[in-house]
Amino acid sequence: MTDRNDSPWFIDGRSGATATYADLLAVLNQSPVRVRPLCQPGSPRDALKEIAAAVAFGTSLTLFDSDFGERELESLGHGNSPINHPVAVSGKGEAVTVQALQELAAGKSPARLGLFTSGSNGLPKLVVHPVGNLARTVKVSNRHRQDVWGFAYNPTHMAGILVYLQALANGCPVVDVFGLGREDVLAAIERHGITHLSATPSFYRLLLPVDRAMPGVRSITLGGENADAVLLERLHPLFPAARFHNIYASTEAGALLTSEGDAFSIGAGLEQLVVLREGRIHIHRSLLGVFAGAALEGEWYDTGDVVEVVSSEPLRFRIVARERDWVNVGGNKVNPCEVEAILEEFPGVRKVRVSGRANSVMGYILCAEIECSGPSPTESALRAFAATRLQPFKIPRLIRFVDRIAHTRTGKVSRQ
Repeated sequence: MTDRNDSPWFIDGRSGATATYADLLAVLNQSPVRVRPLCQPGSPRDALKEIAAAVAFGTSLTLFDSDFGERELESLGHGNSPINHPVAVSGKGEAVTVQALQELAAGKSPARLGLFTSGSNGLPKLVVHPVGNLARTVKVSNRHRQDVWGFAYNPTHMAGILVYLQALANGCPVVDVFGLGREDVLAAIERHGITHLSATPSFYRLLLPVDRAMPGVRSITLGGENADAVLLERLHPLFPAARFHNIYASTEAGALLTSEGDAFSIGAGLEQLVVLREGRIHIHRSLLGVFAGAALEGEWYDTGDVVEVVSSEPLRFRIVARERDWVNVGGNKVNPCEVEAILEEFPGVRKVRVSGRANSVMGYILCAEIECSGPSPTESALRAFAATRLQPFKIPRLIRFVDRIAHTRTGKVSRQ
């Protein structure tokens, strides 16, 4: 490792404004040193600066989403908490260097980060992780020090933290593209030489259809949602030189599984800690963070992620959907992800969100929101296409064309 104070640390994908590692160190080495144990950042740069401070000084940091309002903070038990109140760091030793920051981000920091779940199934829950656990997938090498990371996740959530630790441990820049539109994302990739991009499938669908290639991107990682083979095939012309990886991670456990296709296997050393039971993924409590205000019952955490076993020897499986997202249509359980994947194969369809609506006769009926990359197709054409691939009860009864499908704070399609 070497100190590279003049290299970029954070690049704003909107304006191109750049802060170097020297700028970051100037903040970390000010006197007196102050951190915000409870932080609701005003910007991605603000969030990443506070994370770096926690890593550097081994302090605890709880990150609140920027759009948490007063009522939401109160419901989370922080209505009267001193959020964003700076606290002096006592016993500070030598000045922080880039090399020291890299080593700490790679897992040596005793810092603890508190992150909230997305709240897609009720009130968000706080989970606290030691940085050492979060950094278990960080890779450090001379080759990785040349990486330029596109930062396409919310910086206060797990996926964003994992990307940032990988970049910080190698002294690499991150280019903030979270929340940008298609043309701005593609322009930022070209302008700033992004080589690595990690994002949700919803983010990548935003970049379709392909009208030019991004040959400088060497690695594409997808996480947070199901990434089917059709999407991967569509992305290859956009990133012709990239290796594709799926990642399975959660706020509760961090990153656990990776795959180069849509089927996962359990890596060496995790065979007794990640298991399939009753068709769902279960994680041993030793891999989990600490659930604030709650205790895990038993030794195993049921993720609710339903899987389809592809092969038994060796064990390989696809993640089908979250169990809570399935819709009961007239006594038939429907996986909305299956219906979405089929409809997204129709020309001009960029993204689909399928959900259930209560119905007095059927219990629930399927509804579909369709986001298109061009002129909207007709409902009859979509239904005729779906009828060739799906059973009748899986075809949405209600179809609505929208300009943009709602997403959660983490960039995933909202299921609410």
